[in-house]
Amino acid sequence: MVMRAAKIKLKPHEVDLLRSGALSELTHPGSSSRWLHATSQHIDAATHALVYRPMGDIELESLRRTSQLPATQPYQALMEAEPGRTYAEKYLRGHKKVDSMPTTVVEFCCSRSLVTWLFTKFHKAEDGVLSTGLGTKAGNTLERFNSELATGAVSWRIVLVKRKAVK
Repeated sequence: MVMRAAKIKLKPHEVDLLRSGALSELTHPGSSSRWLHATSQHIDAATHALVYRPMGDIELESLRRTSQLPATQPYQALMEAEPGRTYAEKYLRGHKKVDSMPTTVVEFCCSRSLVTWLFTKFHKAEDGVLSTGLGTKAGNTLERFNSELATGAVSWRIVLVKRKAVK
């Protein structure tokens, strides 16, 4: 039985983001999932870059609680700019599969120099988009990224949520 989307319960932080206007509801009538969305930030591309990461609830909760990404996946992909966001969203839309059960796409605003350094350390092509990995099986750059998060040099926000009914 398909639940009506209006009855699908959001996480408390998602409700807060929706109420504050940071996210907008995109759910269509009769949907089996609720979709929340925000447009990408406008930045000075000469000095900053936006990178995107799909993540599950456990990883997101760690980020929310500690302002750090946990070392939970061996790759921990980041994809840059609008093509990277489109690619990250494929994990929520069912076009790509991973075992971390992503529910959220997070946008990180970083210095251009950090993103250049990350992609210089490691990158690979994925469906026409370059990704860098923070984990031990990729660039092994999570410590540096987390250091930048800790100082506030990297900011983050949620830009897409897909919340399914709990069975």
